[in-house]
Amino acid sequence: MRIPRLPIEHFLRLMSLLCLAAAALCGQESIVRIGVVLDGPSDHTKAQLDVFERETSLLLGGEFDIQIPADKQLAGDWTTAGLSQAVDQLLADTEVDLVVALGPLGSNDLGRREVLPKPVFAALVLDPVIQGVPIERRERSLPGEATESVSVSGVSNLSYVLLGGDAAREVRFFQEIAPFCKLTVLYMEGLQGAVPEIDSRIRESFGTQRVRVDPVAVGASLEDALAKAPSDTDAVFVAPLEQLSAADRDRLVQLLIERKLPSFSSDGRDEVERGLLATLWPEQNILSRARRVALNIQQVLDGANAGDLPVDFRRAESRAVNMATARAIGVSPTFQAMTEIDLIHEEPPDVGRSLSLAQVVREASEVNLDLLAARRTVEAGLQLVSEARARLLPQFGIGASASAIDKDRADMLLGLNPQRRAAAGAEFNQLIYSEDVKAGYDIERNLQELRTEEREQLRLDVVLEGADSYLNVLRTKTVERIQKANLQLTRRNLELSRARVEIGQAGLDEVFRWESEIATNRRNVVEASAGRNQAGIAVNRVLNRPVEEGFLAVEAGSDDPELVTSFEQIRPYIESPGAFAVFRGFMAQEAFEASPELKQIDAVVLAQERELKASQRAFYVPTVGFSANAEYFGRGGVGSEPNPELPIPFADQFNWNLLVNAGLPLFQGGALRARRSRAEIELDELTLQRDAARQRVDQRIRSILHQVQASFVGIDLTRDAADAAQRNLELVSEQYAEGIVDILRLLDAQNQALQADLAAANAVFDYLTELMGAQRAVGRFDYYRSPEDRASFLSRLDEFFQESGYRVRTR
Repeated sequence: MRIPRLPIEHFLRLMSLLCLAAAALCGQESIVRIGVVLDGPSDHTKAQLDVFERETSLLLGGEFDIQIPADKQLAGDWTTAGLSQAVDQLLADTEVDLVVALGPLGSNDLGRREVLPKPVFAALVLDPVIQGVPIERRERSLPGEATESVSVSGVSNLSYVLLGGDAAREVRFFQEIAPFCKLTVLYMEGLQGAVPEIDSRIRESFGTQRVRVDPVAVGASLEDALAKAPSDTDAVFVAPLEQLSAADRDRLVQLLIERKLPSFSSDGRDEVERGLLATLWPEQNILSRARRVALNIQQVLDGANAGDLPVDFRRAESRAVNMATARAIGVSPTFQAMTEIDLIHEEPPDVGRSLSLAQVVREASEVNLDLLAARRTVEAGLQLVSEARARLLPQFGIGASASAIDKDRADMLLGLNPQRRAAAGAEFNQLIYSEDVKAGYDIERNLQELRTEEREQLRLDVVLEGADSYLNVLRTKTVERIQKANLQLTRRNLELSRARVEIGQAGLDEVFRWESEIATNRRNVVEASAGRNQAGIAVNRVLNRPVEEGFLAVEAGSDDPELVTSFEQIRPYIESPGAFAVFRGFMAQEAFEASPELKQIDAVVLAQERELKASQRAFYVPTVGFSANAEYFGRGGVGSEPNPELPIPFADQFNWNLLVNAGLPLFQGGALRARRSRAEIELDELTLQRDAARQRVDQRIRSILHQVQASFVGIDLTRDAADAAQRNLELVSEQYAEGIVDILRLLDAQNQALQADLAAANAVFDYLTELMGAQRAVGRFDYYRSPEDRASFLSRLDEFFQESGYRVRTR
């Protein structure tokens, strides 16, 4: 029987594996020398090599003596010829057992070779179709009867790792962010020499999206590369450009921004944080790829064929947009697109101002329009008081008059009325005493106190509204963040369900169910975003700012040192039911003393008491007044001289008189008694109203303190529930990935975790909102207390507990 001859490369590989196996059986570590090809010298490629050396040593160091000699680390010159020469050298080197290419150019060279005399590992193949790298789908068995479909190179000794992109999906997402029709694709110039047909393949790959595609190779000069792009380009797709230094990458960003061109990074989030507009992927994970290559090396050393190893490197979607870049180039993503995008630099740097809870509370009482109007009401009331007081003060006036009649009429009057007459006089009046006028003045002063307390009540309400609105901004921002995170989780589960379908663990119904869940999650994100915007508008209205003006909201917490009545600060007084009961009594007492509602009724009661006193005195207290006037006049013309024919005395030119009067009504048809009875009844009514108001204040402060206490305790409880729900979600997610549980269990666990996260986030804001409500019920906000006032508050609290006979531990 004739024995078939083995190709020399198969023979060498077989001998290598036999030697490794023999060494393992002898209990010795086999020496494995790895040659590494780098695309070119740079900080980026140096970092790639460092990570690969570390991960390979960690994974394989226990079984093998892994060596990556310095003279087997070859760096190309970023050209096809340079990379090909380096690869040829390592493949021909008998001291090298395995060859690894860490960059896209070296990976492309290894992937396109027809003969590989030893196992090779390409760490970064961008797109096998565009690059012409072999790929085929195979079914492989899993434990039990299950199978899965995987992509492999199908070439003996060739293992590679795909970048994990999808041109069609990337362009669809890019168009959601910035619609375009003409797309320029920037790629490494080195690939052009390795794949002469690369431009046509790029057009073919991207052309299904109904866009014109213009591939442009990027070499040493960014300006030259961008000059090759058509002048009517709408957008730029940036493939990995690993030859660029950090400074060159920054310059590329600036050049694209200057030209107002939207840009997409297929590399991932790192480049978007640097300044490119958008990406569909997370950061380029050098660590994960290095581990994947090390695992593949381990399998080959254990006897696997490199050509049978999966090449897929699934990257979970992580949509991100740099909003600073978007603003700079005039791009505004749609609301629908923004529902599941991580917005980098969401707030503009020139947002103008930042706001904290303390700032909102203090500013609201200074600039709110309702309060400004109330201050005018109080100022106008002061004039009413002055008007009422004026009737009690001396009244002085002067006057003048002049008259003229015709001569005939003056003759007919026989000197009784001269032809021309002019007069000037002065009058003085002083009310000596009037009960009604005095009572009116006293009542108006009480009503002014009422107006002042009404303004104070409005101030407290406005401050509370501002605090609630601001806390609602923080609450809705947190809810939006949680809903976005939940949407990202749902999208990852969708990708997981697709993988389960591929290996036969699930049907397409699971994919459709996750797609439905994504639509629901996106709607929740939209609603959360709308709520955040509405809350911001409410804050601006309270603060009398342009309603659409942006601001940075500073997080608030229960540990704010200015919140002297925070349960964090007064824990010793509320940590037991007995102490908490005494504390509620103290806060009720504080409310009685500060409540503007009670002070308003007190002012009305005083006014009514004065009205009653005036109605009683009306029976016996007279009204007394004094007045005086003087007049000087002159005469001229006919009738201005005495007529000797008439025996009528002629008065001189100066007149005066004095008058003192007093009056007391004796009978007005029963009006005085009716007035007195009405005043008595109205006073009784107001007294009852004051008692009822005091009860309401007492009820309100005690009830809200119970709610604050429940919210305070709920913070830790909801956090514990959220932690437990998250651990449960992680467990169920692992079981779902392994096919142990179905989609309903995972949906339930995810929903439970979402609700628990929302509850935990809301607990803090619920507590702060209730605390602000308690301070409003008391009539004093902590943010208006001086250090002395805070110390006085705590001192009064201690005294109240001592008087109540209740001891508390030291603060």
